[in-house]
Amino acid sequence: MTLEELAEASGVPARTIRFYQSEKLLKKPSRDPHDARVARYDGDHLERLRLVGELRDRGLKLPAIRNLFEEGDATTRIADWLGLDASLRGAWPVDTPRVVDRNELGGLLADTPPGTMGMLEEAGLVIRQGSAWVLPVPALLELTLGLIRQGVRVDLVLEAGSILQRQLGRAADQLIDLFVTALGQGYGKGTDPATLVDALRPAAGDAAQLIFHQQLERAIDALLADTKKLGRR
Repeated sequence: MTLEELAEASGVPARTIRFYQSEKLLKKPSRDPHDARVARYDGDHLERLRLVGELRDRGLKLPAIRNLFEEGDATTRIADWLGLDASLRGAWPVDTPRVVDRNELGGLLADTPPGTMGMLEEAGLVIRQGSAWVLPVPALLELTLGLIRQGVRVDLVLEAGSILQRQLGRAADQLIDLFVTALGQGYGKGTDPATLVDALRPAAGDAAQLIFHQQLERAIDALLADTKKLGRR
């Protein structure tokens, strides 16, 4: 295939194909035996473009894709990564983002104090998008608004959420580090990935809730025992 034919067959613009070559995501083409100025591409190039597109759709950046291609048996490594990606991403319940218009958003914010909308935007719970608004995690927004309607100050609710985001984010990073170590510092080695995903599910759900409740009780006991601290309130 010529470059134009490869672009047509793959749906990837010729300019992007040249860019992928410069980034070493695509091997160099051969040369036409009758005219060395004409580059010739084959089915391997077409398959590589399809694979790059799939990996990009999964959220990988070009440097990460290049690493997958360069390290060891690229075919096996990518297959392992795709399998791991499917296992991990399908393991957790997802709260699908919603798009609402001004009237819907007004209904959601009914009975909340003035300024609530601005603070929710600053916290990233509501994102303006043209004449509409995106709710990235609708259930979290609903929980937040419920607390606000019960009389809890907006800033306290949002700061509590920020604390949980920071601390649970750190815990998630550490759990994933533990996951990678258990895999033997690679994909497809060590403990079976499906077994590890099954182990992570309760850690991200019931176990996390139980441990958090236990730690809250510990913190409350410590507060009640600290009479000097209580006296400063």
